[in-house]
Amino acid sequence: MNKDKNCICLIGMPGSGKSTIGKLLSEKLKYSFFDTDQEIEKREKNKIKNIFSIKGEDYFRSVETQVFNELVEKKKVVISTGGGLILNNLEKLKLSFNIYLYCNIDVLIQRASRNNLRPLLSQNTPLQMTNLFNERKDIYIKIADVTINATDNQNVTITEIIKKIKNDN
Repeated sequence: MNKDKNCICLIGMPGSGKSTIGKLLSEKLKYSFFDTDQEIEKREKNKIKNIFSIKGEDYFRSVETQVFNELVEKKKVVISTGGGLILNNLEKLKLSFNIYLYCNIDVLIQRASRNNLRPLLSQNTPLQMTNLFNERKDIYIKIADVTINATDNQNVTITEIIKKIKNDN
């Protein structure tokens, strides 16, 4: 498996650390960093939560796909994807080197409970997180080129990712 690593996508559940890890990883690799959610907010001039409530999830997913299609064509990039990006972009994800940041469900619930900016987790966070996790985990595993346990220390996570990227050639 010798996939091009010029475009690295971090996939995983909300709260798995994709944005934090993505920024650190891009610095270590000297790559540009993009967060699909931030790019959507810039394009729409609105917060994700508001886009969901005003225009709905279908509209959000279509903008997400447009943004991702542009980003995945770039070289030397780390892209932190929204947790649900995998739902509509499996074909495009075949173009990137995908790292699934796995976290155990309790940690995800704890992290997601810290903010109310996640539209799909705004009501009953533990139940919603469990449902999303069960709905998406097999897709993450299937599309991932590498799975990294991101439950613990982010420095350990970064070191593991870099090891996997280098050893995979």
